[in-house]
Amino acid sequence: MPRVALSSQAIGRFRDELIAVATRRFSEAGYAGVTLRGLASELGVSPMTPYRYFRDKDEIFAAIRAAGFRRFADAEEAASATSLDPGARLLALGHAYVDFARNEPHAYRIMFEMNRPEDAGHDELARERIRAWEPLRRAVEAAIDAGAVIGETETLAHIFWAGLHGIVSLELAGSLQLGHSLDTLVEPMLSNLFRGAQAAPAEEEES
Repeated sequence: MPRVALSSQAIGRFRDELIAVATRRFSEAGYAGVTLRGLASELGVSPMTPYRYFRDKDEIFAAIRAAGFRRFADAEEAASATSLDPGARLLALGHAYVDFARNEPHAYRIMFEMNRPEDAGHDELARERIRAWEPLRRAVEAAIDAGAVIGETETLAHIFWAGLHGIVSLELAGSLQLGHSLDTLVEPMLSNLFRGAQAAPAEEEES
């Protein structure tokens, strides 16, 4: 008997269900703890069913990460549109970043802890990762163009990103236990980064 063709809606539903289960299993047991057989068992399908939707385990994790970056990019783009003021926009982006990581900790971990050589072959993942980066890069670029900060766009954007990722990672690891919480650190950190970027680099001051 020929295999019944799947509708695009049916394919989308099953992929979403499998991605959700794989994301949770990753949080519980790490990459090695996620198997196609285990996913199929939890979903109540045959061990071969996932292969109708994904080529292999690497493709599943690429799809998980692409979906995470897509939702993250949506949140960052929405936050970026809330203000034209450089400082206010960066602050809004910072809060959106923290909110996403707090609301979707499993997806956040997979997005940033699962860099693999195989990623190069997944175009959707590459597109969504770049899209998620662009709101912060553009906000920093706009702040530089407005004269609100001084520096090179990519470098300053990475500095802001490193600060946000750092405090979020501490929060997700349960390590913010020395008198400050994530909520009390976001605004002071972004404000200090912003103020620090307002000063001219040392080599320019000396010249």
